[in-house]
Amino acid sequence: MTLLSYFWQMWELAINGELQGIWFWAAVYMLLVCGYSLVYQVRTRAWPFTKGQLLGLDVSKFGATERDSSAQDYVAEALYRYTIDGVEYTGTRISPWIFVASHNARSLLQKQLSAIQRYPDGRVKVFYHPVNPQKAFLILPGWLGIAVTSVLGILPLLTYYLKYHY
Repeated sequence: MTLLSYFWQMWELAINGELQGIWFWAAVYMLLVCGYSLVYQVRTRAWPFTKGQLLGLDVSKFGATERDSSAQDYVAEALYRYTIDGVEYTGTRISPWIFVASHNARSLLQKQLSAIQRYPDGRVKVFYHPVNPQKAFLILPGWLGIAVTSVLGILPLLTYYLKYHY
């Protein structure tokens, strides 16, 4: 059986609602999405950096304001200014990972913000895209996040293989 005919067979199974076909295509999707994310994360780790001025940093409410505070979601927000080759930019991105936390887990956002590298003069380290400097982050992806992305990309395909072909 060729690879193309196997893909076609899995497509037909998925169309008919069969678990094997659905599992296969979900696993392929996860592999592609996580693969793209993995490449992006590794590439951003090589971005150059400059010193920037932090204009604002806060954990704020996300979405509609909830009556019950335990149902409220929160996000970390930043505003910073930095200069590359004499051109001034403003940035808002903290990290490639966007976290939305519940009321009870918002301390995780504070933990994320504590990873921002600060200089003694109060400025912060800003990592910027070398070709497109208006794209910047205050925190680069860590090796743990890269490992998690790798596992999330491979695990569905591995479990599919173990269930249907081992």
